[in-house]
Amino acid sequence: MSLPRRNDRAYLEITKSANGVSIAAKHKHATDLSALLIRHGIAHVRQEDIAAESVHLRFVTDSDRAKIAEVLESYKNITGS
Repeated sequence: MSLPRRNDRAYLEITKSANGVSIAAKHKHATDLSALLIRHGIAHVRQEDIAAESVHLRFVTDSDRAKIAEVLESYKNITGS
């Protein structure tokens, strides 16, 4: 019997920014999440943060936050590798 794997995407969350909302993610998660957001028609800008070794996915103020949250939750709950 093996233990269930820890959800390594649980840290992802939507935060308010000056021009809308954003999601800070590790590079791998940002790449995967960015592709999923594009597939759902959600425009965003990818901004690298070299010092923090992360990527910020930034959305403009008129983005549908509910739709972003829905896609983010589906990504966080994906099982497997």
